[in-house]
Amino acid sequence: MRAFAIAALPVLAFAAALPLAQRAQAQAGKSGQELFAERCAACHVEGGFGTRVLSRRVPEGQAELEKRETLPAALTIAVVRRGIGSMPQIREAELSDADLQAIANYLEKRL
Repeated sequence: MRAFAIAALPVLAFAAALPLAQRAQAQAGKSGQELFAERCAACHVEGGFGTRVLSRRVPEGQAELEKRETLPAALTIAVVRRGIGSMPQIREAELSDADLQAIANYLEKRL
């Protein structure tokens, strides 16, 4: 029985990774704006929790990420991956590096 359990580990690991791979493929081709709307907007648009918290910490009119005058992609990536304040860390298993880069580029260059 133990030998069967050990032999089954690679199959279980593959089965567990499959939904992540499928999700990553499903995200392919989406724009940074679409990904932002899907993954970030719940907190980071007008009235969102993240916007309300940021409004106490950044200059007036800069709390909504899409309305920021400057928002370097490197800063967005660092905050998303590490978390800060009430913003939780978001790991690559939850948001791929490619999707995060697309969101960060969108927020940096949308003007």
